[in-house]
Amino acid sequence: MQVDSEQFGSQQVSRNYHLRGRILQVPSNYNPQTRQYSGIWDGTFKPAYSNNMAWCLWDMLTHPRYGMGKRLGAADVDKWALYVIGQYCDQSVPDGFGGTEPRITCNAYLTTQRKAWDVLSDFCSAMRCMPVWNGQTLTFVQDRPSDKVWTYNRSNVVMPDDGAPFRYSFSALKDRHNAVEVNWIDPDNGWETATELVEDTQAIARYGRNVTKMDAFGCTSRGQAHRAGLWLIKTELLETQTVDFSVGAEGLRHVPGDVIEICDDDYAGISTGGRVLAVNSQTRTLTLDREIMLSSSGTTLISLVDGSGNPVSVEVQSVTDGVKVKVSRIPDGVAEYSVWGAEAADAAPAPVPLCEYPGER
Repeated sequence: MQVDSEQFGSQQVSRNYHLRGRILQVPSNYNPQTRQYSGIWDGTFKPAYSNNMAWCLWDMLTHPRYGMGKRLGAADVDKWALYVIGQYCDQSVPDGFGGTEPRITCNAYLTTQRKAWDVLSDFCSAMRCMPVWNGQTLTFVQDRPSDKVWTYNRSNVVMPDDGAPFRYSFSALKDRHNAVEVNWIDPDNGWETATELVEDTQAIARYGRNVTKMDAFGCTSRGQAHRAGLWLIKTELLETQTVDFSVGAEGLRHVPGDVIEICDDDYAGISTGGRVLAVNSQTRTLTLDREIMLSSSGTTLISLVDGSGNPVSVEVQSVTDGVKVKVSRIPDGVAEYSVWGAEAADAAPAPVPLCEYPGER
């Protein structure tokens, strides 16, 4: 393309470029065009163009020229965690205009030198995750739907002198925003910065308007910007409570982000958890260390720990003498003195994401 400079007179000609971006290392079973994953990944990579946020982060962490590759090797980054995160980012969601789009994409230019932690934080904030060093590798914990990994009740936590093992606190009302102005890059307006206003009208009517601002890193979609703002609002309005308790060596199995189940008798007002004293597989009967009450409305479930250390919920069919519980099935490997937790419509345990290092909470 040639342009005669005389058309601009004495003005200096400015040039702008629309770059597609880098060729990244992506999983060998991944098709970046269709965003499909075929079969089981063998852990190897192939070069391809992709704007999947997880693999853009992998490239930044392992590239020796512009990234952190001289400090971090490929073995120091948990690629398996990024694989799951990448699949979550690629899932199709409504774009707000009648179509669909990937949940999270990355379309960003890194044009200036910045602190590595700041750049890492930008990538992670866009994917709703946090970086965690687990002692061996840099892994990542994402805020996405996941199953509980363990149950805690009064029988497997450290009992303080005051007899209240679970201590609760709440976020301040000023920290619960109900409106957010999201800055994003609009490709339909010359790639200029645009602002998407996201509001929760019911919360505004109840508490008054409380506005905050955020930058959506690498975002060139109005739908993605809206989802980012909506996630921030719902997180602050719904996740308002934290619980603090102490555990022993049992807590070493956790990493930040694990979803744990809290069965607090004091909070529920009834017995919601304890230990299994005896297991009778033939009659599908469990003998508990304390009485359990069936739900007055709906089904009562009991959470048990199977032989693999995973919580499994089964239906309670009947209770004899208050402590002998007949269940629909007994998971393989349920042992004596393992923990149990009751799940009922009128006394449900609280699922809690672990937010501090195990051993402390």
